[in-house]
Amino acid sequence: MTLPLATVDWDALLQVVWVSILTGIGVTAVFAIAIYGATRAVDLSRGGRAAEAGLFAAVAVAALIAVGVAVVFAIVAMTDK
Repeated sequence: MTLPLATVDWDALLQVVWVSILTGIGVTAVFAIAIYGATRAVDLSRGGRAAEAGLFAAVAVAALIAVGVAVVFAIVAMTDK
């Protein structure tokens, strides 16, 4: 007779937990950077500072692309198993 806990693959379970925590925090932080960049771009463009607004807009676009890539990668990883 085997114990129910003995049938659990603890290495795989712990890997899922730490990867979930890492990606959850990472994707959320990158999305927050996208929001920050977009709001700063709008504020700076209203103030007539086009160069700085363009820089923050580029940061926002890059962060949104990174979030999109993370989502696509996650979907591909889930459907590949």
